[in-house]
Amino acid sequence: MKKWVCAKCGYVHAGGSAPEHCPVCHVPASQFKEKTEDGEKRVLRSITKFDIQYAHRFLGYIGEAQYLHGHTGTLTIEVEGEVNSTNGFVVACNDIKRHAWEYLVNFDHAIILQKEDPILPELLKVYEAQGIKGGSKWNTSVGPAFDTGIAKAYPECRLVVVKKVATVENLIEVFHALLKDTLNIKKLTFKSGDNTASCEY
Repeated sequence: MKKWVCAKCGYVHAGGSAPEHCPVCHVPASQFKEKTEDGEKRVLRSITKFDIQYAHRFLGYIGEAQYLHGHTGTLTIEVEGEVNSTNGFVVACNDIKRHAWEYLVNFDHAIILQKEDPILPELLKVYEAQGIKGGSKWNTSVGPAFDTGIAKAYPECRLVVVKKVATVENLIEVFHALLKDTLNIKKLTFKSGDNTASCEY
């Protein structure tokens, strides 16, 4: 199978032809070049960090975390690939940030709740009464309303509903499901409060 390299950001696409647009930096197919097997190969990782402010609680947990509380979480994404001889990057960190943040913005300044949480319908009632359930002029950081089966985003009211309790371990699974098809992720690490988890792929 042929491989095509984006001349701008280094994204590698496998297929019979170049993609219509780069999923990372959005340049057209004309900016892709077919990757050859000639020359020295340097496989490295580009590593990018994101800070995410969010609130959650552990439904059914015995301890302080059963109460709604907030965190600053730090997500580290490691993308692996060959160094692009044109620009010197595996994937430019700014391109990773721009692409990943399209989805991750839904978790920032948001509440993450399990779908069975009895707080969820009450929260929506409050937002409805305030007239902000469907969005407001102050809600300017809005990403796509994704639904992966394990997490569903409601960007208009800064809410993410998850299938599993929102621990760092389970949130890594959510982040990977959102980004795995367009970034060659080799490792994710998520730190929130005193808890940290990582997974290699």
